Amino acid sequence: GFSPGSFTRRPPLEGAGNDILPNVKCAGDWVRMGEREHGAKGLCQERAFVSGFEAANSLMRVSADGFKEHEVLPVREDEWQFKLGVEINRE
Repeated sequence: GFSPGSFTRRPPLEGAGNDILPNVKCAGDWVRMGEREHGAKGLCQERAFVSGFEAANSLMRVSADGFKEHEVLPVREDEWQFKLGVEINRE
C-alpha cells in the first residue's frame, strides 16, 4: 500500500515513459499525474476516475491519429470559507 508521505515513490501516469514503453500507462488514485494533477494527492475515487481518462488520453495520443482527447475539467479553487477554516486550523 501507499502510506502518508509516499507520494514521490508512487509510479507516474506515463509508466516507464513514452520513449521506453509508449503503450503502458498507469491509472488509479495511487499514481503521480505530473502536470495533470487533479484534486487531492491522497487516495480518492475522483482521482482514480480522472487518472483513467488521463491515461487513456495519453495512450491514444501516442497510438491513434486524429484522436480527440476527452476533456478533463480542472478542479476549481477552494471557496473563501474553506480557506478560512484551513487557516484557523493551522493556528
